Amino acid sequence: MAKFTVFLLVIFLAVLSLLSFFNKETVNITVWNGVTFEHIPVIAVIFISAAAGIISMFLIAVLRDARRHIDNWHIQRKRKKEAKVLDSFSKGMEAFFAARYEEAAELFTGVLEHDHTSFYTLLRMGDISFYDKDFVKAEEYYEKAREVKPKSIEVMLSLARTAETQHHWPEAIGYLDTILDIDSDNVMVLCKKRDIYERNREWEEILDTQQKILKCKLTPQREKEENRKLLGYKYELGRYYIESGTTDKAVKILKSVIKSDNNFIAAYISLADAYLKDGESKEAQDVLMQGYEETLSLVLLVRLEDHFIDEGEPGTIIDIYQKAIQKNQKDLRLQFFLAKLYYRLEMIDYAMETIDTIDVTAFDYPDLHKLLGNIYERRSEYRKAANEFKKSLSVDKQLLIPYCCSDCNYISHDWSGRCPECRNWNTFILDVNEICKIRKRQSSS
Repeated sequence: MAKFTVFLLVIFLAVLSLLSFFNKETVNITVWNGVTFEHIPVIAVIFISAAAGIISMFLIAVLRDARRHIDNWHIQRKRKKEAKVLDSFSKGMEAFFAARYEEAAELFTGVLEHDHTSFYTLLRMGDISFYDKDFVKAEEYYEKAREVKPKSIEVMLSLARTAETQHHWPEAIGYLDTILDIDSDNVMVLCKKRDIYERNREWEEILDTQQKILKCKLTPQREKEENRKLLGYKYELGRYYIESGTTDKAVKILKSVIKSDNNFIAAYISLADAYLKDGESKEAQDVLMQGYEETLSLVLLVRLEDHFIDEGEPGTIIDIYQKAIQKNQKDLRLQFFLAKLYYRLEMIDYAMETIDTIDVTAFDYPDLHKLLGNIYERRSEYRKAANEFKKSLSVDKQLLIPYCCSDCNYISHDWSGRCPECRNWNTFILDVNEICKIRKRQSSS
């Protein structure tokens, strides 16, 4: 580079010498009104012009390099600052995920001092405040993050979670609706919205939300599960209508449930309850009979038993039991329930005769021994009664067959259309053979 510069300088001097040889004249130069320089050699003018140009170019180059140096210095300083902030954010995230929230908050505060619009820092600060149960502060941070990214789904979910925790249900629904305005097919958000409605027993709103879920793209298994939930929510809406006295709506929706699933035992029972509430005993009886014929459920048979006894027609339910036994003589549970019915009607001898037909080795159920004990007691055969009560391994002589959930083995003495443990519908059965108790013991061992 230096040699090239010397080469250019030599050429410049040679050209200048050549020009001075051929241009020996002089000129007058006026620089201002009345200010004139006379007899200035032409070569001097050329030299001064060239020198001025060279000096100008040199000054421009110096200024340009100085500006570039200053810009580079600012960029390096900014990068160092950003690296420091990024390091603080990274360490803050490590502390956050390790649940060292105090340390994380200190690091994130440092980040916000350098950049108060750091989106994820604001989110994490909101999360820390949420975990510390400072919901007001959490909302403040989330709102600041929302100002940075107004359409962020993560921010809206965080705000909805905070509102839900404080039981501010309308606000939570509002945030979820905002997300659905952005992404109408967001199944997770629709499910969250549905759960809030369910918590508040807003069954009509749940049905609308559930139908939107089913319009989304789901796997075949998930679609089947959501369709089952739709029937469950329709059942709950029917129950709500019964409780609120609008039995006509209850009848309509419960019929639609049965039409969709003729094995939905709880819907038959609730539909019968709706008819009974309107004083339509015959319709209630027909529904229970239809349900039993469709499902052969002992739960419905027991409901029929209660219904006919309340109506003063015990002979009808006895006939139903006897016909059921003739159709399925191997089902010893039917004979047991018939014997229990005879005992309930104080037909002690008939109860004893029915029990005698049961093969105890094939149906060694504690409640059978309870029933025998009660029969012997009524016949004043106390020693035999005591022996039977011992076999039942229970001092409780009450003949009460518990219900149990066929899905999770939850046991209850009260009927429910929905298991309170696993939250599934239409799963309660009569635990005649103590199947649920056995399953529970096996799962706990």
